[in-house]
Amino acid sequence: MARWEVEDFGRSTLDALDNDTNRRIRREMVRNGAKVLQKEMQAETEARHHVVKHWMKDSIAAGEVQEDIDGVSIEVYPQGNDPRGVSNEMKMQIINHGYYHVLTGEKRGKKDFFLNDKFRKKCAPRIVAVMQATLAKCMEQLK
Repeated sequence: MARWEVEDFGRSTLDALDNDTNRRIRREMVRNGAKVLQKEMQAETEARHHVVKHWMKDSIAAGEVQEDIDGVSIEVYPQGNDPRGVSNEMKMQIINHGYYHVLTGEKRGKKDFFLNDKFRKKCAPRIVAVMQATLAKCMEQLK
C-alpha cells in the first residue's frame, strides 16, 4: 500500500562505506521510517472511522525489508484477514478506490482515497527526520 525508500539525503554518506555496513544502515533506516509510517496510517485509518473493533487499524504493519537493484525499501500495509476471513489488504483497497459491480460495471462504494500524495507529504517530514536520525546514530557508532 505504501512504499518508502532511502532518499538521496544519505546516499553520498552511505556510498563511502563498505557494502555490508551500507546495507545494514539502509535496512535500519527503512525499518525505523516504516514504524512512523505505520503509526500515521493507523491514526488516519482510525480518524476516518475505517475501524470495526480495530481489526483494520491493528493489522497495518511493515513487511520485510526488500533489496533490489534500486536499493532498499519496505512496504507498510494491512496484513492478514479479519476474523471472518476477509483480507485486510483487500478491504483497504476497496476503501481507497471503491469498487465496481461485477455484472453491471456500476461504480459502487464510498471512495476515500487517503493514501495519496497529500498523505505522503504530511508524513514525509517525520519519516525523513527519523531516517536521518538513524543515519546519524549509525555513523556515530562507527567512529
